[in-house]
Amino acid sequence: PTVWNEKLTNGLRIYGIENNEVPLVQFELVIDGGFLLEDMAKTGVSNLLARMMTQGTALKTPEELEEAIEQLGASITVSANSEDIRIRGNTLSKNYEATLALLQEILLKPRWDEKEFSLIKQSTISQIRQQEANPNAIAQNYYNRLVFGKDNIRSKNILGTIESVNAITIDDLKAFYNKNISPSVARLHVVGSLDKASITTPLTDLTSKWKSKSVIIPAYATPKAPQKSEVYFYDVPDAKQSVIRFGYPALAATDKDYYPATVMNYILGGGGFASQLTQQLREGKGYTYGINSGFSGTTAPGAFTISSSVRTNVTLESAQLIKEILENFGKNYTEKDLETTKSFLIKSNARTFETAGSKLVMLENISKYGWKPDYVKEREEIVKGMSIENIRDLSKKYLNSNQMIWLVVGDAKTQLPRLKELGFGEPILLNNRQF
Repeated sequence: PTVWNEKLTNGLRIYGIENNEVPLVQFELVIDGGFLLEDMAKTGVSNLLARMMTQGTALKTPEELEEAIEQLGASITVSANSEDIRIRGNTLSKNYEATLALLQEILLKPRWDEKEFSLIKQSTISQIRQQEANPNAIAQNYYNRLVFGKDNIRSKNILGTIESVNAITIDDLKAFYNKNISPSVARLHVVGSLDKASITTPLTDLTSKWKSKSVIIPAYATPKAPQKSEVYFYDVPDAKQSVIRFGYPALAATDKDYYPATVMNYILGGGGFASQLTQQLREGKGYTYGINSGFSGTTAPGAFTISSSVRTNVTLESAQLIKEILENFGKNYTEKDLETTKSFLIKSNARTFETAGSKLVMLENISKYGWKPDYVKEREEIVKGMSIENIRDLSKKYLNSNQMIWLVVGDAKTQLPRLKELGFGEPILLNNRQF
């Protein structure tokens, strides 16, 4: 699709794709920073702020705001993420201006209602408690700690802790909002059946009222991969399944090897039923219903991760099989594997941008990483030029089973002692470990 972009006088950058198949508009306002701008000693502020933003405005009660959105047949949601706060919406093209007026009201006229704030805090604390009892959430939270280390805020839970959420006041939210919600770090992505002028002209009011300020987003260093693999275990007594997260701090999305490594990963664990991990652990052995692997970098390096839930009694066997697949991946990679990868990735490109949602993802990649509007074509050339030697070199570089974090969340009394057989020393129990 053809992409247009514009920068408004207050610093807001706009990226759009005109798409006339249906009379709808989808938009996403991304305000960079989010969790990265929080105080590490008092986490959870950006999540509470995002949730507060849809609970009414200075001019409307929560019920009135909800009704105003519904009357337009629109939806507007606000979410906090590890690197931004996002306001997403969709509406009929004819209601774009009216929906935009509500977005502006949500953004510029917060309600700061103490009663709503108290309810949101209670609900967030309930969410944290639920996570503490959920093996998948435990695995993800501890894996982030192990990958990013205590000095990187990405190691923390975006919801905060029970203690930090209890300590946050509405003044903390106001301070964060006043300091960090600025058009200078914002990007608006719009896909729909309106041309550039129809999208940008109604933004004049927002441009004049939303004043720009300087926001410095801290750059946190991601640790290097561990020198040697270690096994970590979190005990959930009598768990019927073991949740596994195996991986290490790897690449940023902007690294020249990032996309080639993603192409390599297709046959390992990125290609569903075509992948070796699925074929061997699910189809061959019946250890799991599903397993995948992938790279997750952004402008900062992210993790390479293999994740699954396996039957408790085959925890060690699953880990051993994964280790074996990693060790043999390069030398076992065949011409047929390469053909399968190329065929899927090139054919799927033809369908990649059919939905409005996928077009928004494309605009996000262009605005966040500075990629060219036709970056998809560049990726296609990478796929076409890929050889078995390239794949082997990449697997040697990025699939080293001896330099990984091997985390298991499961039943320690039956599974922890066995994991010594993986060959990475005594497993380390995490339950009472301070990070």
